[in-house]
Amino acid sequence: MRISSIQAFNNGVNGIGRNYSNVIRTQEQISSGKRILTPADDPVASVRLLQLQQQQSLLGQYKENLTAAKNSLTQEETTLNSVNTVLQRIRELAVQAGGGALSAEDRQSIAKELEEREGELLNLMNSRDARGEYLFAGFLGKTEPFVRNPDGTYSYFGDEGQRSLQVASSTTVAINDNGKRLFEDVTNANRVLSTGGIDNAALAGQVPPLPATTIPPVASADQRVFMSTGLVNDNDAFNSTFRAGEPYSLAFVSGNEFRIYDAAGADVTSEVPGGGVIDPLANGGNVINFRGMRFQLDVVLQEGDNEQDLDNLLADIQPPAVAGSPGIGTHSFTLESAPTEFAVTRASTNPSTAVISGGTISNQAVFNSQFPTSGVVLRFTNATDYDVYSQPVGPSSTPIATGSAPGPYPATVSVFGVDFSLSAAAAAGDEFGVQPQFQEKRSILNSISRLRQALESSPTTTVGNLAIRDEVAIALTNLDNGIGQVLEVQTEIGARLNLVDSTEVDNEDVTLVNKAVQAELSELDYAEALSRLSFQTVILEAAQQSYVKISGLNLFNQLR
Repeated sequence: MRISSIQAFNNGVNGIGRNYSNVIRTQEQISSGKRILTPADDPVASVRLLQLQQQQSLLGQYKENLTAAKNSLTQEETTLNSVNTVLQRIRELAVQAGGGALSAEDRQSIAKELEEREGELLNLMNSRDARGEYLFAGFLGKTEPFVRNPDGTYSYFGDEGQRSLQVASSTTVAINDNGKRLFEDVTNANRVLSTGGIDNAALAGQVPPLPATTIPPVASADQRVFMSTGLVNDNDAFNSTFRAGEPYSLAFVSGNEFRIYDAAGADVTSEVPGGGVIDPLANGGNVINFRGMRFQLDVVLQEGDNEQDLDNLLADIQPPAVAGSPGIGTHSFTLESAPTEFAVTRASTNPSTAVISGGTISNQAVFNSQFPTSGVVLRFTNATDYDVYSQPVGPSSTPIATGSAPGPYPATVSVFGVDFSLSAAAAAGDEFGVQPQFQEKRSILNSISRLRQALESSPTTTVGNLAIRDEVAIALTNLDNGIGQVLEVQTEIGARLNLVDSTEVDNEDVTLVNKAVQAELSELDYAEALSRLSFQTVILEAAQQSYVKISGLNLFNQLR
């Protein structure tokens, strides 16, 4: 094979170039400490490194999320600790308020501290985080969750959302709890109204009917028996049996015996432990447990009364309606579930002076099936027409109903089976919020407010003292339920913090493994690289020297 001079020259130059390139590449690897300088160096390892780097970025984001979650949960836990401290103090005040020897001044003093504690609790429930968002507003971090209404009740304007952060590839952690679950949906022990006690004639024609006997009214000054408002002591029994037979009539047939009739007029006294026989003057002998409810009958003796002659004092027996059956006394009570109430708020920016008040369920079936449990907002588009929105209302909310309330005024405003009263003509832009106050639940703030108002207004008479006793019993039960709910959420927060800590450790372990694999794939083995550089340098030098000698060989140099 012939090799021309130019071919030999080019081959020598190309060989020197390749060897020089190898030396330079190895030198760059040593300078950077990286084995892979371009994807071409190791395509498979390069793809794997890209995947590992993406995972590293995610782990970095997870670390930031873990820090944010820990800060948010720690702040919530601290706030709830303060809430618990305030609730415990309020509970102490409620126990103190139950003292029968308190004067009006004592009650006012307790009410004053309750008012301060109530405000402190409201501020805690409206706490903000480091970003300025409300802790307990659900997803509506910019909306103040708890607002005091003009009538002294409280409404919740957040939602039921719970924000979460992803802290690992398949792990998310909730970083807040909404105020509805924490402070609003507290089981209410007081869901039954007991009315009557002095006038059985008022029951004529009502259901449940008492045995057909006309009972003359008794003057209020002659009332001897008072019944408490009742506490739910078995929620399942109350919902399944009490509601099925209400309203009930309880009537005394003697000084120590009563009968209970359900809505159909059936005698259900046998379901009461003791069969309707009590001793109103004995300690604990005046308690009635019936279908999940606990009532207390109190006998208030007046001057000249003979406690040994309760038949004449309490029963005032009328002739029996049916021969052989007991007669009916003048002291009777009607027992039924308390109706749903409604809290109405008026926007401070309303152009008109119109006010919406009241709230009576006119169609129970429609109310049960259509009225949003979170409440509604009414926005008037003109003096008479309004749109109805489900709460909470956002920028993208659309009306769920419309209505009209033409005069004369006061006019009726109807919303999903509930009738309200509109005091005067509205104006375009008027806005009113309506929230149903279901008796099954009562917010912590409303329980405290109700006790405070009772202390402020109840007289220090026998009847007033009994009313305070009942309100204290209700408040204590509801406070215990509320404290239990807060403690339950605190337990969940502790579990979430434990999850954050364990996930943080796991992520750190994964990060270390990730870095180790990246190092194994990309970092240079200096001993091998230096040995290779030395070998490549020798090859380069040999190539350069051989090129000089070979390039000096020429046919013309042999001619003389």
